[in-house]
Amino acid sequence: MLRTSFDMEVPFYDVDAYRIVWHGNYPKYFEVARCQLLEAIGYPYEKMEQSGYFFPVIDLHTRYVKPIVFKQKIQVSAMLRDWENKLVIDYVIIDLDTGQRLTKGRTQQVAVLMPDNITQFQSPPELIQHIEAALRNTTEQG
Repeated sequence: MLRTSFDMEVPFYDVDAYRIVWHGNYPKYFEVARCQLLEAIGYPYEKMEQSGYFFPVIDLHTRYVKPIVFKQKIQVSAMLRDWENKLVIDYVIIDLDTGQRLTKGRTQQVAVLMPDNITQFQSPPELIQHIEAALRNTTEQG
């Protein structure tokens, strides 16, 4: 499985009046982890565009297990689940001090051939090649 994560301390500008992370900021945390995962695969958004594709998010689910609060130290992880027909990425946010799961989520993205905006029902060969290479590298290192 391809996975990446980053650690952060929740900044004040991400919280509401109760000092709880505003629900609209969770997708931002997912996006940071997703970009990091795509970089690790070797197929970030820039390369997607260069190969003629955009990958819009078509579905987003978030399960708020426990509130995340101001100054809390968290880890956001992204794990690639599926890539043959669409990119499916799972996310988990944990408390770094306790290891307790705070949030989980999932996004789905499809390839759209540009400039004609044609939705693809299979992932482009470039994406699959990069993922297969990253999986081989992970297997060789493990």
